Amino acid sequence: MNSSISNQILVFKINNELYGIDILKVQEILNYMPPTPIPNCPDYLKGIINLRGTIILVIDLRTRFRFDEPMNADNCVIVVVAIGNKKYGLVVDSVSDVLTINTENIQEDIDIHAGVDSRYIMGLVKSNEQMIILVDIDKVFYQDELDDLNNAVNNSIIN
Repeated sequence: MNSSISNQILVFKINNELYGIDILKVQEILNYMPPTPIPNCPDYLKGIINLRGTIILVIDLRTRFRFDEPMNADNCVIVVVAIGNKKYGLVVDSVSDVLTINTENIQEDIDIHAGVDSRYIMGLVKSNEQMIILVDIDKVFYQDELDDLNNAVNNSIIN
């Protein structure tokens, strides 16, 4: 079993689908605030916010997961997560709850629907008759992508 997930996950919704990420990766949950846009960045990077003196890149998971429908800024939230030694803000439609899961109940041999890249899917877990897609947040972005984003942001702040 993949030991990189604790037994608690934060469950959130994108496009009426439930996703879960390891609660230990989650720093905090913020009401949506429009980020400052950064020029020449991928469409999933919405911009940056200043969170108590820390510049955080805000990433739209809906766009990253290639859903067509744009986010609704009126009722989405930003989940601040730690990836490596940096914090990132992930825009999701809503956060539903924190669940305790039994790692034995994770189905790993699954056929994920088209669109979501299977490299960052750890498996499925069922809770209250609902399927939750477990996301390995460290694998949603390749490290060089994150480096490129951080460099683009740093260059635009300096210039």
